[in-house]
Amino acid sequence: MAGNSSTPGQSVSAKIFLVLDAFAGERTVLSMSDIARFTALPTSTVHRLIQDMVIWGGLERTSGGGYAIGVRLWEIAARSNRSYGLREAAMPFLQSLWETTKAHVLIAVMDGNDALLIERIAGTRGVPAAGRAGGRLPLHASSSGKVLLAYAEPAIRDAVLASPLARYTTNTHTDPEVLRLELDRIRNDGVATSENELTPGSVSCAAPVFGPPEVGIAAVSLLSSPGARDLKEMKLLVQMAARGLSHALAGSHAASTISPRLHRQAGS
Repeated sequence: MAGNSSTPGQSVSAKIFLVLDAFAGERTVLSMSDIARFTALPTSTVHRLIQDMVIWGGLERTSGGGYAIGVRLWEIAARSNRSYGLREAAMPFLQSLWETTKAHVLIAVMDGNDALLIERIAGTRGVPAAGRAGGRLPLHASSSGKVLLAYAEPAIRDAVLASPLARYTTNTHTDPEVLRLELDRIRNDGVATSENELTPGSVSCAAPVFGPPEVGIAAVSLLSSPGARDLKEMKLLVQMAARGLSHALAGSHAASTISPRLHRQAGS
């Protein structure tokens, strides 16, 4: 029995990972019963793990009696080789985009079957909500995801398009062949759009950021409400920012440390 565990074959560290995975996506505050349900672990085990993680600083108790990710865990994650150099290099370009558009500005990388948001600057002027840093967007329905998928290795594109594609709105494209043609167009034009495909009342566009030659390592995107800004202007601005960041990363240590891990096999 691994790690004196009450569940044969399951170590203590594996259970801790299950607890942390319970906070994936948009789950920010969970009760102990929520965590037990998401992890399928006994309540007594969850209680013991949570108490140890609170003492260490990985989880924090909220005023409402729930649990949230702790500052110590965030501090360690913020040092990730995969995100730190990219975020640092990207911030001047993201800030410039925000000052020009007052729209949501995001930068994302591919992680499994999702676009993982590395950083976000929140927009103003009634711009619809966007995911938070550390959140995830679907590859087939978000402009960031489409860019990452368009420049991913063919085997990864094929695997994603062969998997079930969720429909978020009536405008979401779920036909693999339609998406395949769109990805071809994105590689030709260097920019992707998503109009009411993920969230009703939102339009976004994204452009690829390149590290090593011809390898897309990230996507910079703008998200606004329909008609708030001219879409052609948004495309031009996001492409300029992505190109500027690509030049900043070229030959830098950030590019060399980030790029090898960005195109993990889908679902790995």
